[in-house]
Formats: sequence, structure tokens, C-alpha cells
Amino acid sequence: MTKITPTKGKIRPIVRWGTPILHRVVREVAFAELDTPDLDALIADMFATMYAADGVGLAANQVGVDLKVFVYDLMDLKGQRSRGVVCNPVVQTRNSPQEGGGHHHAKREQQQQQQQQQQQQSMTEGCLSYPGVSASVARPRSITVRGIDQRGRAVEIDADGLLAHILQHEADHLNGIVYGDRVSSPEVRQRMDIDYQELERKMAYPENWPETGTKQRWII
Repeated sequence: MTKITPTKGKIRPIVRWGTPILHRVVREVAFAELDTPDLDALIADMFATMYAADGVGLAANQVGVDLKVFVYDLMDLKGQRSRGVVCNPVVQTRNSPQEGGGHHHAKREQQQQQQQQQQQQSMTEGCLSYPGVSASVARPRSITVRGIDQRGRAVEIDADGLLAHILQHEADHLNGIVYGDRVSSPEVRQRMDIDYQELERKMAYPENWPETGTKQRWII
């Protein structure tokens, strides 16, 4: 795994839901951008920003950068630490049937959907781009994430439980999806909006947050 030196980074303001870059697919990291000072600086800044906000994951577009890269750092309940960088991530649910051609294609798709529903788990999620608010989100419990690191080396992560949620949350960001898009209940969405408006009224999370303002653990 690439050695990470987050203390060298600077804290950047985190953009909020409603900012266009959070609601569209961002571009892939090009080959020419790998293993460059600019990418290294961005990743160092992302770690510094994530730590300042007490988060466990951060996508590049959350700091306003149009690039498919995210960072994460999680200590689980067993004391095992998972930390890294993924560029151009692709997420696949583990143990799902492989897609194939022919007249069995529709049946395979149906079987895959049924299996994925059985493998879902719900966890409370928050977001550094909508701080102070949380809601329950259902996601696949076991996934594999493939991509590359900032040097261009292959990355493959088998993840379960909380780590799987975090990696899917960050990969979603890079595809223009925020976790609120996965909250199906209008009542829950309304409560989230009311809670966030109250926090804005109290100025708990100012525009330059996380450089100043409130910290809250376990938001991604």
C-alpha cells in the first residue's frame, strides 16, 4: 500500500450538497496525472481535510476537484485499521452472478437483483458535505472495489460491513450520487433538511469548515 503522509496536506473547505460538482459524474484520473506532484498534493490535502473534519472518507469532488479519487481511514471495533487511496474506482457486489448473453440474460439479471437484496444491510450514514445530519441507508454488505493508487498500481479491496459502506459512499460521490439520493422516505429527507437548516442557523458548520466550526465523528 502507498505510504500516506497526511500531515503535509492543507485543509480545504468542503463543498456542500447542492453544489453542481457533487451532483454529476466527475472525470477519471488520466495516465499523465498519475505519480505527479499535483496529484500527491491533492491527496495529502484530502487526508488533512478529512482528519480535520473527523471523517472516515472523502472524495475529491467534496473539495471541489473534478477527479475520480477518494481517500479513507477507518479503525474498526476490533482495532483493525483500513486506510488508502483509490483512483477510478469500480465497485462490484461480491458473490453476484456474472452477466451473460443469450436468452438467459433477463433471468440472470433478476437473480442478481434478488441476491443483492438479500445481501443488503442498513447503516446510519452522514456526509461531510451535509454535516451534522444522518439517516439509515441500505447497501450491499460485501463488495470488491477495484481501481489504481496515485502511482498507477492496481488496487483491489474486499470489504464488508462498515468499510463496505464507506467505500460505496465515496464511490457514489464520484458518480454524482449523495447518500440522500438513496433515502427513499420523503419524511426522512424532510427531517434531514430541517435538521440541517437548524445547524446552518446556529452556524455550526461555516463556509470554511472544517478549518473552523464543529467536529463530528463518523461522517463521510
